[in-house]
Amino acid sequence: MQAEDVEFAAEWSDRALKLMAEHGVPPCPDNYSVWFRYASGRLPELNKEIDERIENNEPVDLDTTASLQKRYFADDKLTDVTLNTGNKLNTEVDQILKIIEETVGNSTALGTTVREASEGLTSQSTPTDVRHAVEAIVSASRKMEERSTELEEHLQATKKELNELQQNLEKAHSEARTDGLTGVNNRKAFDEALSRELAEAEKGGQPLCLVIGDIDHFKKFNDTFGHRTGDQVLRLVASCLKTGVHAGHFVARYGGEEFAVIMPATEIASAETIANKIRETVQARELVKRSTGESLGRVTMSMGIALLQPGEAGASLVERADSCLYDAKRGGRNRVVTELHAEEQLQAQAS
Repeated sequence: MQAEDVEFAAEWSDRALKLMAEHGVPPCPDNYSVWFRYASGRLPELNKEIDERIENNEPVDLDTTASLQKRYFADDKLTDVTLNTGNKLNTEVDQILKIIEETVGNSTALGTTVREASEGLTSQSTPTDVRHAVEAIVSASRKMEERSTELEEHLQATKKELNELQQNLEKAHSEARTDGLTGVNNRKAFDEALSRELAEAEKGGQPLCLVIGDIDHFKKFNDTFGHRTGDQVLRLVASCLKTGVHAGHFVARYGGEEFAVIMPATEIASAETIANKIRETVQARELVKRSTGESLGRVTMSMGIALLQPGEAGASLVERADSCLYDAKRGGRNRVVTELHAEEQLQAQAS
């Protein structure tokens, strides 16, 4: 929690508890974490979804809470995994250092034993003296060998453990940047990717297009058939986007029913062709209610495309792509509008 938020925490907590009581939500920790974030207003998409459920008289029960946490609190999981990994790493390193210290100690003891044994042997030494010296050296050598073997075995086990920890971290990192409902990248991953790709495009002097698409009349569809069917629509569109883009393109759920595709090294004409194929694929897919087999009709998408300008910031590129999307909606939906089309439309209106 940021420092400036601390003074508001009590207020958010009080409001969260009142809201839970008002809507009959049990005050368990999982429910509280969701409603506390709702009260803070820091996750607009979470608030929007809860508001819609309340408006439609749908419960925010434990199953809903689990779903909301999975989709909106992925970073919490990443933090837990990171902390857990750090603790395990500290434990492993401590054990290795302890064995190394003991091994070094055994090495020093071996040197001392050998030196003392050699100094104790003279021309007057008896066979028994020689045997005792050899036995002392052999015993010290065996201890040294045993600790070295133990260190090697522990290092091998630690290597395996560290590989598993790395895999867990990579998995958590991926989940923290993946939209839990659709399986594509989430908004956080999009923001990071856009910043990265803009820098690469600027460095290499390559074109880059941004596509922002929106499912037409999605709210009406949700209100008519329910949120579960709405989720099915979102997954369908995400699948069409993932299979329709080219290698190197970056697909993300931008928010709600909006999706975005970053297209590096792609001119606007190529981006338009790809977007239209995706739009046609979405339109061709008939939705069927799984429980009854009832046809629910077809879904359409509107898309806007902007081409990166030299030195342009990400926010500006998003704004221009979003403006093209607005033109597509205003022009009748189920269409792709690029900046070139928008300019042609303006010229036509001016003439």
